[in-house]
Amino acid sequence: MAKNIYFAADKPEVTVKYLDEKAKDWFTGVSDSSYLSKIERSWRAYYGDYYGSGDNSHGISFGGESGELVNLAVNHYRNLARHIHTMVTGSRPAFQCRAINTDKKSLIQAKLGNGLLDYYMREMRLEEVLKDAVQYAIVLGSGYIKLEWNSTRGKIYDYVEPDPSSITGEDDDGNPVDSDGNIVKPFPIYEGDIGFSLVSPYDVIFDSTKDYYDKNDWVVCRSKINKYDLAAKYPELTDEILNIDTVDKEQKSKGSRAYSKLNETTDVFVKEFYHKRTESMPNGKYMLYVNEEIILEDTVLPYRSLPIYRITPSSIMGTPYGYTDMFDLLPLQEMLNSLFSTAATNGNDFGVQNLLVPRSSGLEPESFGGGMN
Repeated sequence: MAKNIYFAADKPEVTVKYLDEKAKDWFTGVSDSSYLSKIERSWRAYYGDYYGSGDNSHGISFGGESGELVNLAVNHYRNLARHIHTMVTGSRPAFQCRAINTDKKSLIQAKLGNGLLDYYMREMRLEEVLKDAVQYAIVLGSGYIKLEWNSTRGKIYDYVEPDPSSITGEDDDGNPVDSDGNIVKPFPIYEGDIGFSLVSPYDVIFDSTKDYYDKNDWVVCRSKINKYDLAAKYPELTDEILNIDTVDKEQKSKGSRAYSKLNETTDVFVKEFYHKRTESMPNGKYMLYVNEEIILEDTVLPYRSLPIYRITPSSIMGTPYGYTDMFDLLPLQEMLNSLFSTAATNGNDFGVQNLLVPRSSGLEPESFGGGMN
């Protein structure tokens, strides 16, 4: 990227390459600062995985040089987090549309808006997504919701006829085909609808040099999508899309998990880049891409603001990172586990007692009968 050109205003492949480098730097930064380790420890504690093996998370295991130590976890951490989550989400979000004007049309629109809000909260499960985002915030420090317009949802209400210049002939059945022999069909136009999804802190990249998350000019969001659905939506890139490594293969190549039949999937990672409207980017920018070779969309920002919304208990001052009070309970929970493990070890090793008496004591075995002697 030339130094006198803003990265978002440069060529699409240059922008993607820059964002991939920023993503690497972002993960390096959160790893070096131990922030990534902190949220991973909190996640493991929330699910009772204190001794490094998911198989022993909800049972007694043994450690030490020869298995002489009892590892016992008493998971108050999750219990406290669930109580906080229940208190926060116990009351439904009180969204309500209000008319700015008092004319009849505005009042009717406000009533319609309230009906739509109730529909999306109940029928489209927005309330459940909000609750899950709160859970992410309590345990991991931050939760994110992506709110977007999905142009391929709903019913088909019209078709756009193909460009006649793209038709070069007909197949044996009389269907119009292009120069590659593919059948040229009318393009369907859908009603479209709002889409929202939960995004974890592991799948959001932003400028970590900002003091607050809200000050970011851009954000990158990673999500999973069935590659066959993606190929159907972008037929001109079908071959490239179907050759993309699926999520399980990509993670296997990075050594992050052992391969098994249970991990096989047809999902692939796609990334979305949103840049708000600024002086250098008056129209904003939106990009959907897999890598610098496969860029699916490159256009202006179709929203008024960045559609990635964060929820967090608080922010770490001077940084855009979220902070949760559950982080403060981690060492207390670990000490509690250590104390319970110590008591369990003593009980396990010395709970079954042996009696030692000298031969000259004059005691007979019958003296110990009857108990409490």
